[in-house]
Amino acid sequence: MTTAQNRRLRPAVAALMLGAATTLTTISAGSAQAVPLGPGCPGLYVLGIQGTGQSSPTADPLADTGVVGALLGPVVAAVPGLVQRSYLGYPAGFGGIVPGGGPDPYVSSVGDARTQLDAAARQITEQCPNTLLAGVAYSQGAHAMSAFARDVGAGRGPVGPEKIAAIALYSNPSRSPDSPIFPGRPGQTVPDPAPGTAGGAVSGVQIISTPTAGSGIDSSTAGYGALEGRVADICADADLACSAPSQASVLRFGAQLLGQANLNDPFAALGSINGLFHAALGEAWSTTILNDVTVGGGNVDYTPSQSLSTRMIEAADPRIPAPTPQDADLARARWGEITATVAANPLVLVPKLASQLGAAWAQLVANNAALADPNVWLHFAGTVAAHNGYALTGQLGSGIAWLTALAYDIGPRS
Repeated sequence: MTTAQNRRLRPAVAALMLGAATTLTTISAGSAQAVPLGPGCPGLYVLGIQGTGQSSPTADPLADTGVVGALLGPVVAAVPGLVQRSYLGYPAGFGGIVPGGGPDPYVSSVGDARTQLDAAARQITEQCPNTLLAGVAYSQGAHAMSAFARDVGAGRGPVGPEKIAAIALYSNPSRSPDSPIFPGRPGQTVPDPAPGTAGGAVSGVQIISTPTAGSGIDSSTAGYGALEGRVADICADADLACSAPSQASVLRFGAQLLGQANLNDPFAALGSINGLFHAALGEAWSTTILNDVTVGGGNVDYTPSQSLSTRMIEAADPRIPAPTPQDADLARARWGEITATVAANPLVLVPKLASQLGAAWAQLVANNAALADPNVWLHFAGTVAAHNGYALTGQLGSGIAWLTALAYDIGPRS
């Protein structure tokens, strides 16, 4: 890879990481605000979540701004009597480094969005039991919305799947590997009808998007369960937030760390990232020693149940519980046992372990092969433009048609 190619991609990767994608953790403790509702109960209520830097806790819930506003504004204008909408105000931050975003780390910011979304869904369905819900979200907002949709589809969300008419995700950082437009429905382009409707208007809509390889920078393999066919996951080619190459585990590891870091100033960023990095390596070491190394009877073997890449990514993921202090003590004791066993029979055990660890290292290199391919770097050189271009390149048009058709199919509700 040439120096020039490195220089071209480095700013794009940095900007994308700071502007879009890493990881979602447990719901934050932020208080949820009531969403505007009325007059009367609409047939369809759409909840929008903007991307990084496009919202704030005090944002006007009815202002059609940002990428999501570019989709919902035309829908409301087309069917004002059939649909209501609001935007959930949340920090939309990335550790304080993104203009317009709050100071919260990405993880906390996404968690806050999810808090707002759960509360809003409950409020609307309680006040208007005949109203159906839709969700539209972009980038960081899509991270929260996709987690909501997965929980609802699995029957553990704040509302039942029969309450959800549609979920439209754009630049979703948790997009599953090589996901089709409708996850779980390869080849499908026409949305399923809203619950309780014949779907006459929706049947004439096609969600248009070029098939995109790769996955979200914090991809999830969980499906959408009962919502399959009503969840669309739109990803522009070369948008690193949602189409990161599969063989780039170091990129995902770094994304997990950045998502938790305090990036307000260079000194805070260095200290925060350094602490997170060392903590993740310590957790990965403990987990590997306890789960992937066997020792006993004068023998030691490294037989990994998961790759080193997976161990590192999971250690950096705040959603996965860290090893307990007791686990760390056990790992240290196991390490002492390993070193003593190897020292007692080095001529046999050292070559064998060197071979086993060499194979694991080769796998780690293979898991990052994309980062050594100049063509991959060139492909993602335009990632910032791809990430920011959903409204400019006409990719919202089919979403506008979908929600408008849903409003006609559902009709007025009391």
